[in-house]
Amino acid sequence: MVYSRPYRDAADLARLQQYNAAQIAQDACGWLHPGDIPHRLFNSGRKHQPSDLLRLWEDEAGAIVGWALFNPQKGFDVQSHDADVIAEALAWVETRLTTENTELWDDDVFRRAIFTQHGYAPDPDALPYSLTHRTLDDLPTVPALPEGFRIRGASGVEEAAALAAVHAASFGSQWTADAYAKVMQSPGYAPEREFVVVAPDGRFAAFTVTWHDALNRLGYFEPVGTHADFRRMGLARAMMIHAMHAMRTAGMTQVWVLHEAAEENPASAALYAGVGFKQQFSTRLWVKKLSGG
Repeated sequence: MVYSRPYRDAADLARLQQYNAAQIAQDACGWLHPGDIPHRLFNSGRKHQPSDLLRLWEDEAGAIVGWALFNPQKGFDVQSHDADVIAEALAWVETRLTTENTELWDDDVFRRAIFTQHGYAPDPDALPYSLTHRTLDDLPTVPALPEGFRIRGASGVEEAAALAAVHAASFGSQWTADAYAKVMQSPGYAPEREFVVVAPDGRFAAFTVTWHDALNRLGYFEPVGTHADFRRMGLARAMMIHAMHAMRTAGMTQVWVLHEAAEENPASAALYAGVGFKQQFSTRLWVKKLSGG
């Protein structure tokens, strides 16, 4: 027998991360990095209560056998190794969504077959994303920054306003100090794993949040951004190399980054290729077929 319930607390997050890490250890294809769970729940879903967005499925012994997370504006994720749980999770998210879409990995034969049975198909108008990978062997030396710029880790919630500003200026999004402080205080986030480039005038010129999967010794970049006033200066490249050295010191041996297709965002694709990332998997947007085609 399998039971489902809403997300409760930080203990649930830790168990969800352990579940995904264990699945990645068996076969990485189709599984979100454990760091993507808090990122999608508390960052992308910051305007909502976590218990409204995420649901867990557990067996009679209390072990997690799957979970589903939806964002009213951005579709959903379903993660499970059980076909019946996936079907139940799809029924749950579809009662809550106005946009019935999700990303599926091109090599994920298991989930693609189940989603097809439930009326989903690849979106012909959407370009694929690339999940790229590199080992942390033979890392290049961190390049010298322009005079007056420096790289460091975030210090804590007292920097929420500066971090909100660089996030907003990098992606054209709407961030406030209060909203980012809430993210920084959420389970899974650690300020020492968010790196920033500080400009001579004290503004944050670039940033990245990094995540660690200790079981697989797998790091993850999500997200990476450069303030619109400081682009084409090599800041993101230097910051990422700095962060990879820190990941290796923390025991990671490999790292992922997911990014848009080169046709859609050539700058980011070039950045990641330039620091040694190569495609491992491709993901594609799948949408629910509407009645009548």
